[in-house]
Amino acid sequence: MLIKKYQFLNFYILILLNFSLFAQTTIDFETDNSGLNWNWTVDANGNNTPLEFVSNPNITELNSSGTTAKFISSPDGQPWALTYTDDFGSITFSEENSLIKMMVLKTISTPVAIKFEDSMDPTFYKQVEVSNNITNGEWEEMIFDFSTVIGNTYDRMVIIPDFLERSVSNVIYFDQITFNGGGAVENYNQQDIDFEVDGFGSNWVWTVHNNFSNPNLEIVSNPNSSGLNTTDQVAKFTSLSEGQPWALTFTDNIGTFMFNQNNKIISVMVLKTFSSNFGIKFEYVDPTNQQVVYFKELVLTNNVTNGEWEQLVFDFSSEIGIAYNRLVIIPDFAERSQTNFTYFDQLSFGSDSTAAISPIGSYNLTLFPNPAIDKFKISLPDDQNINIYIYDTLGKCVKRILNSDSLVSDLDLKSGLYFVHIKTLNTSVIKRLMIQ
Repeated sequence: MLIKKYQFLNFYILILLNFSLFAQTTIDFETDNSGLNWNWTVDANGNNTPLEFVSNPNITELNSSGTTAKFISSPDGQPWALTYTDDFGSITFSEENSLIKMMVLKTISTPVAIKFEDSMDPTFYKQVEVSNNITNGEWEEMIFDFSTVIGNTYDRMVIIPDFLERSVSNVIYFDQITFNGGGAVENYNQQDIDFEVDGFGSNWVWTVHNNFSNPNLEIVSNPNSSGLNTTDQVAKFTSLSEGQPWALTFTDNIGTFMFNQNNKIISVMVLKTFSSNFGIKFEYVDPTNQQVVYFKELVLTNNVTNGEWEQLVFDFSSEIGIAYNRLVIIPDFAERSQTNFTYFDQLSFGSDSTAAISPIGSYNLTLFPNPAIDKFKISLPDDQNINIYIYDTLGKCVKRILNSDSLVSDLDLKSGLYFVHIKTLNTSVIKRLMIQ
């Protein structure tokens, strides 16, 4: 019995080492370093030419390593031709290892995917795709965000270097796979989003949706460059009478970022000649299928209608620790019988506010225990029935409870991260839940 206890202890320590390794270790292909002596299996690639380890074809300051991996994607292979390894052990994603970087060298631009699987259950996986931009034989550092699967454990790593139909063989080199913390690739607590000539946001792609013919978001001269907002250029949104009440514009150029104590308060300058709701919404969009996995939306009503600028302040402190990659603006959130014009500018991310904050639907709901095993309870401001929808990190609804009280039992869900959408008569809130 004592021997078994020591065996279990050694196994447990090994697991801990594997879990913590990737917060600080680089997988490369240098002599005596991780990756070179691992077993890499090539699959779905015609005759499955083995992965090669060759001299770095272009030693630069960005990647000065001596040896890299070389993958030849065959025209006879599948678009998802791949190589995988089980030799890295198990990994549990956390905030310290959720952002993966990899050096890639290609002469063509196609998606590159990193995928993590459960080797015993291939249906349990997470795949992230990013397209390379450099095709001149230079190394490029590509970033893959796995912050939506924090808490999930995998034991197989898959690399899909050339994720596309092809008519010729392509040669791809990859190297220096690092596991870093955060999931946040931008820090928005310092830089405002504005629409000046060289401003942060002026050259972004803004898509208009649910607005009948969807006229483009315009960048125009400030109609009132006095008072609160003296910038030269602002955004102008035309909400058509034929459009939906939630006519909107969104951008993915904001990148992936995570709310924290320093960027939780968002203010925006708004100019209207009428009073209606103004909404700010953040979404996480799965890059593999462009489906919205989860979101958070806050709405405020403007009070100034005389053509002066007004600052609206939104409190996203309930979202601290949650990553998003799409910004949505709903400038005129109301039924309308005529065309309206809304100007907005100076989206600022900060830690506090001197203005009164009154977001709609922001009850301080909590889930406990969290992590949960087979049940959890929702704290509510008063007794009321609620509808509960539980989503996995791929956006699939795995459980639905209608007209429930605050206790949810018999979860019967795999361990990992989930998102609980709680809807009452007056509010709609999304909370993270960890299942053990």
